[in-house]
Amino acid sequence: MPNFYPFNRSDRPVFDQVTNTLSSPVITAGTPYSASVAGNVYSAFTTTSASLGLLGGTVQSSIRLNNPSSTRTCYIIRVAGGVGVGLSLLSSLTASYSLYQNGTLTSPTPLTPINANLGSTNTSSMSVTSSTGAVSGGTLLLTVPVNAGAIIADYNGSIIVPPSTTLSLSISAALTVAGTLSTQASFLWWEVG
Repeated sequence: MPNFYPFNRSDRPVFDQVTNTLSSPVITAGTPYSASVAGNVYSAFTTTSASLGLLGGTVQSSIRLNNPSSTRTCYIIRVAGGVGVGLSLLSSLTASYSLYQNGTLTSPTPLTPINANLGSTNTSSMSVTSSTGAVSGGTLLLTVPVNAGAIIADYNGSIIVPPSTTLSLSISAALTVAGTLSTQASFLWWEVG
């Protein structure tokens, strides 16, 4: 008989025993992984690029995730994107990303969410749009200044978009003189309901 303690010890308040063998390994995976296996993880992406004149300017990528469902809930796994700067001479870059609840987009363009499980035929219930303009209205949840390069913010489901609610992401970058500037914005989420 193995030498397992039948009662909880003071240094191990919850009794547990894990059998980890080659034929039955212990694997722990988070909720996003399980949701992806079930075919319920989706992504959407937008990008904007411009060659700015002598006085510089601003480039924005905005994406809006609308939950029109009365039963499904959306959980944000990751907000990602980036700011790209090229051919910039003696210029000052300022950039940030912002999240808004129930904001609206100017001249929105529909995006088709992609299922992260490439073998699944499930489709997203969310309505996703993008714009090259700023998000207007709504409630500002957060603004984070960023540098040129990749933007990755993992939320692992801690931002929840319930039925009849929207979440908007805006990535904005500005140069003070001529240069090439681009912004990218994307959401990765899972749906339940």
